[in-house]
Amino acid sequence: MALIMLPGMRVSEFCGLTKRDLDFKNRRIHVDHQLVRERGGKYYVEQTKTECGVRFIPMTDEVYQSLKNILDSRPKVKKEMIVDHDSGFIMLDKNGNPKIALHIENEMRWAMKKYYKFYPGQPLPHITPHVFRHTFCTNMADAGMDIKSLQYLMGHSDVGVTLNVYTHSTYAKAEEAMTKVVRMTPVAAPEKRKISV
Repeated sequence: MALIMLPGMRVSEFCGLTKRDLDFKNRRIHVDHQLVRERGGKYYVEQTKTECGVRFIPMTDEVYQSLKNILDSRPKVKKEMIVDHDSGFIMLDKNGNPKIALHIENEMRWAMKKYYKFYPGQPLPHITPHVFRHTFCTNMADAGMDIKSLQYLMGHSDVGVTLNVYTHSTYAKAEEAMTKVVRMTPVAAPEKRKISV
């Protein structure tokens, strides 16, 4: 599940990843589509939510290794399902079909139930795949990533979405940022004014 949070991908983009989208040599993920399944069970591939959704996402060491692990444990299938000319989806269900957002959401619900079984007195906030994306964006902003780079990674067409929806500020963060700026800014000596008599 950390894979969804680390690169900040939409869950449908994550499910749409195919082997050809993973560039292990250059350590990057190519995102240019998402996988969707209709109520009737028909799969289809559609463009990313926005034009800016087409992007490359760098693979951190953790993401690189996690993707390798997913491919190593990926079920062997006799025939790869082809969805709108795409095949080789990295996430497969027990029937060998590509996983969709609902599969990931159900797995998260199952994990939460298991957690509560072992830690009944320690509740967690409501966690969904979208919360992982939200958390990634907020963490990157808090760590000091410039907003245009963050907008690119998130695939937002409008930087306002990145700023207003996905990042949160608090008094403590604002105070810390202000203190950092004040420490870094040299204090200029006051200008001497000529006084005419």
